[in-house]
Amino acid sequence: MSVETSAVRRAPASPGPHSGRRPHPLAPVVPRAGIPWGRLAAGLVAALLLVPNSSVLEHRAVVAVFLLALATGRGRLFVRDWLPLIGVAALFVLARQLAAYSPLPHQGANVARLEAALFGGTTPTTWLQERYYQPGQSDALDFAATAVHASYFFGFVTVGLGVWLHRRRQFGPYTRLLACTFALGLCGYFALPTEPPWLGGRDGYAPPAQRVIVRTSQGTQLAAGIVAAGRAWQSDPEALGDPNPAAAMPSVHTAVTAALALFLARLHPALGALGLLYLLAMGGALVYLGEHYVVDVLAGIACAAGAAWLADRLPRLLGRPGSGWPAGDPRPFAGGPHGAAAMGTMQPLDRV
Repeated sequence: MSVETSAVRRAPASPGPHSGRRPHPLAPVVPRAGIPWGRLAAGLVAALLLVPNSSVLEHRAVVAVFLLALATGRGRLFVRDWLPLIGVAALFVLARQLAAYSPLPHQGANVARLEAALFGGTTPTTWLQERYYQPGQSDALDFAATAVHASYFFGFVTVGLGVWLHRRRQFGPYTRLLACTFALGLCGYFALPTEPPWLGGRDGYAPPAQRVIVRTSQGTQLAAGIVAAGRAWQSDPEALGDPNPAAAMPSVHTAVTAALALFLARLHPALGALGLLYLLAMGGALVYLGEHYVVDVLAGIACAAGAAWLADRLPRLLGRPGSGWPAGDPRPFAGGPHGAAAMGTMQPLDRV
């Protein structure tokens, strides 16, 4: 005689750390019991930093990323991973100001003469502005170029957020690449103090050029705050509070953008193509706006290439050969279980 046993239905278990299902990178961490006072206090301080002030855009971009990390329970992880990158960017800003005291001769006039010799007696900045810029009024091209120029201040933070969320193993190499880019750029600032086209044109040792962003940013709260904060060390109204307007060689705007393009190309060719388009837009905008000569832009691309070469070899030079680009790490959009699915893979996350 067969004995029937009753089956007990069990609710499906939630996916654990060893299950086949992977959590979404932005999925919030399950909170612990009680009120997370530490997270609330940190969030309040970060939110106050977003109140309109004289800070540049990368400051606010970092704060926004921190708030996102805090909201998803990844505040400690953010501090651990992002602090080196934030520190490098802060040191670059400080050292860039110190480069204004370089005792070496300024090269603005020499670069302007070289640029004019390469382009038939004039500079591309002058040629473009004579055809497309109308002093006293701003059009769509002026605002679009200004937006591309301004994107530099948060572009590396935005790309870093994507890398951190989807390819966290590459965030260390990403930070190292940017650190090398900033370092080589500073070497250029100290060795070759160079005035930009707008400054050389205004002072009469270069073909005439206007600083277009002075017009497009006029009346904005951000520009007013930056100028007000920079009056302690910069009285030139066209410098927009920049304590070192003679920091044009190389173009670090271009160098960082080129570094992003190189890094994205390493992740996937399609991302590299987008990075290349962004690099071309940045270079064209900088020349048109009067911020850089073409020679500065080319020097920036060379700076990024040198930084990529150095960043790949730096771990071995420092005796840490295992800290380079992770060997065999899958590309984010490759097929198979180790391709696209790997984008959602993250290490165990800490809470604040």
